Amino acid sequence: MTFDDIFETIIPNRDETVKRFSGNMALLEKFVRKFPGDENWLKLKATANDDNWSEMEMTAHTLKGYAGNMGFSKLYDACCEVVKAIREKDFAKAKEFLPVAVAAGEEIEAFVSQLA
Repeated sequence: MTFDDIFETIIPNRDETVKRFSGNMALLEKFVRKFPGDENWLKLKATANDDNWSEMEMTAHTLKGYAGNMGFSKLYDACCEVVKAIREKDFAKAKEFLPVAVAAGEEIEAFVSQLA
């Protein structure tokens, strides 16, 4: 699988995302390849079943920004819902969206692992 192949699946807004990287596809690819080792992604996966909501809010909020900049819309949307639910003290809803966020991130990881 080539880097271009992943756009349709994990980065649906190609033009918008490429603009954020000043048209530099090599730079965008570099950051996409780094996603599986991102500190906040690893923390979200590791603590998705914990009840430390202040830590989870901070982690999901940071990951939301990263996902938004990278064009990872599924992960971004799920993190938005997690952050919103935690801020509203709706922890049951946050627990519903955490697996959605983890699944979205795992999808990105799977595609990155297939890159040539």
